[in-house]
Amino acid sequence: MKLKALKPRLHNIMFHTHTVSGIVISFALFVCFYAGAVALFMDELYQWENPEARIAAVDPGTVDYDRVYTAVKEQIKDFDPEATFSMVPPNDKNPLIEFYGGTKTADGTTARFHSAVHPVTYKTLSDGTDEKTHMARTIYELHYFHQIPVVGIYLSGLVAFFFLFAIFTGLLTHWKNIVNKFYAFTTEGKWKQIWTNGHISLGFITLPFQIIYAVTGALLGLSILLLAPSAFLMFNGDTSEVINAVRPGAGIKYDENALILQEGIGFNAIYQKVHTAYPETEVTYLYTNNFEKEDGTIGVRIDDYRGIGGDGIFIYGRKDGELLDATVPEARPYSKGTLAVLIKLHYATFGGIFLKIIYFILAMITCYIIISGVMIWRTARDNKKYTDKQRRFHHRVTKIYLAICLSMFPALAMIFIGNKLVPLELPGRVFYVNSIFFLSWLVLTLIGLFWNNYRKLNRNYILLGSILALLIPIANGITTGDWFWKTLISKQYYVFSVDVTWVIIGIFGLLICQYYLKPKQVKANMVAEGVSETAFGEEKTVVDEEPTPVLQSISKKG
Repeated sequence: MKLKALKPRLHNIMFHTHTVSGIVISFALFVCFYAGAVALFMDELYQWENPEARIAAVDPGTVDYDRVYTAVKEQIKDFDPEATFSMVPPNDKNPLIEFYGGTKTADGTTARFHSAVHPVTYKTLSDGTDEKTHMARTIYELHYFHQIPVVGIYLSGLVAFFFLFAIFTGLLTHWKNIVNKFYAFTTEGKWKQIWTNGHISLGFITLPFQIIYAVTGALLGLSILLLAPSAFLMFNGDTSEVINAVRPGAGIKYDENALILQEGIGFNAIYQKVHTAYPETEVTYLYTNNFEKEDGTIGVRIDDYRGIGGDGIFIYGRKDGELLDATVPEARPYSKGTLAVLIKLHYATFGGIFLKIIYFILAMITCYIIISGVMIWRTARDNKKYTDKQRRFHHRVTKIYLAICLSMFPALAMIFIGNKLVPLELPGRVFYVNSIFFLSWLVLTLIGLFWNNYRKLNRNYILLGSILALLIPIANGITTGDWFWKTLISKQYYVFSVDVTWVIIGIFGLLICQYYLKPKQVKANMVAEGVSETAFGEEKTVVDEEPTPVLQSISKKG
């Protein structure tokens, strides 16, 4: 089956545009997808990274949230109740109550803090000045480049935008034979053809997923820039009006000089009111503004975690409990529901754990598509049309890209190990754990630049990452005593799942490396079966390197 082809000139424009846009954003896009795939399970990772959260889950409806506020006020030094503060009720993933608030500083400003509160004893597990753990959130923040001050999230938005551009130019480039190429996929022959077939076929399979991530990533990353034109066109340049139209409760005005409220509605009453009205949903967030003033409010977010429109927000006046603003699930206006839908689509917070697993698999496939695109670009330029200088440049660019991307696997394992090696009570432990991750990623990337052979570069990263992966459950068992067989027996399924997942990854990685470590035997088998030796990358280039694939494990025969 052949579809109507583009005209030659338009085809060439689309082809070169796809190549240039793809190669420019490739390593940044890989980081977004790789870190984002792991960040999908940020909530599920919390009990593993924080042993203090390995307690029996309680019914969030039985928690005394007014007492939580009182406990924080008493136990957190310089707590500022006039600043906005919020709390996350306990759930099966995180049995602790997460509290976010502000403290007064010496210069009169407010500093934000985070503390966890035990749901039974109501004791704060940290003083709010120093977080004990931040591992999963560090990975989550990496996927939108939060570590780059100010401009990081905008860069991630631009990467997502150009990714959308690359998707459509690639689709138009291969439009004529996309069906034939899909059914003609093979894992035999020259590696350039295998990469090309995999790049096109897997790209076609994951096309809806990639479009969703490109659109939502661009809109979330560039939201401020996208809202600015709307402000000028619709609200005479007043950006606050745009925010009021999009974000529930943003239009409520608060008076800093309002009178102190002597008695008012508490968190428990508001919680029960919402929970009674929507018993099939979970209360996911409680937050306040001007809490101790007469115009103070308490906001409640709910979600059923099943449907894409199953979340809502209710804001009550604290003085009399009057409903001031509401975004009702399944009945919210388009303007106020758009942002919530984008967030759900991007973070897979609907459909349960199985949808997250599907997202994870599709994200990993996208990582392969990115790497295969780099290798196609590299191999296509390894011919006599290019000078020796140009071919060396192409080789160096490819090597840098591969080193940055592939070293993320062992570096990711290092942050899990670092989370266990750094004592939980050590002041500033988040800094040390993050330093272990980023420094190991940097060192591993630099080491990879000395491996001119692509096969060796890929093999070494997989081997190192697999060994470190097997050390993760050992580190957890030694430091906490929660070996994975014990966590299974005690029904700590989230902790058990993390350890076992790393064991599976480590064993699978070593099996792949066993293949890489026997190239001669594999080559002999291939030659005996009549497969071209170029599949092994034995062709020598001007840089004396083997243009071998980075993911040879996808091949059935090698």
